Amino acid sequence: MAVRRRALLAALPLLGLAACTEGGDNANRVNEINRDRFVSGDGSNYRWDDPDSRPEAPAVTGESLTGDPLDTGDWAGSVVVMNFWGSWCAPCRAEAEYLAEAAEHFADEDVEFVGVNIRDSVDAALAFEQRYGIAYPSFNDASGAIALQFIEYDISPTTIPATFVIDREMRVFSVWREEFKDAETLIADINQVLR
Repeated sequence: MAVRRRALLAALPLLGLAACTEGGDNANRVNEINRDRFVSGDGSNYRWDDPDSRPEAPAVTGESLTGDPLDTGDWAGSVVVMNFWGSWCAPCRAEAEYLAEAAEHFADEDVEFVGVNIRDSVDAALAFEQRYGIAYPSFNDASGAIALQFIEYDISPTTIPATFVIDREMRVFSVWREEFKDAETLIADINQVLR
């Protein structure tokens, strides 16, 4: 009985949140946005083929895991691949080699890869990057503040790993909310936005 009572008490805030987000202008806005994009069968991945319907990606600034300044605005005119990850995340570990492979594939092209390390320690994140051969920089986002910037654009990474492919005009071309099983899938997606 005590277990049921605790489960019910834990669920009450979620019920309140659900009640706040149902209906009204927000629901209509989300429905309108969803009509304009490709959505995968399981609802986890999105692609905006029509450039005019792509949501603007926020400009992200902060520090890298090594303390250097990072600013996605410096890459205007390039395709940006932004991967949200954590060293504690098993699917992030599973896909890491494929992201490293895709980054290497586009090393001589106008494509920038950047990670966003969420809710992690710097030491654990740097060890992860070394282990999996991640050569591109990652934002240090221990608080999750960078992920929150994407909420205003209705494209926030609700789970990790999540990968955003951002076009040359800093608009979101695709969102992947699942781990990559190979590098070829990501490479093909980037090639589509490069055309």
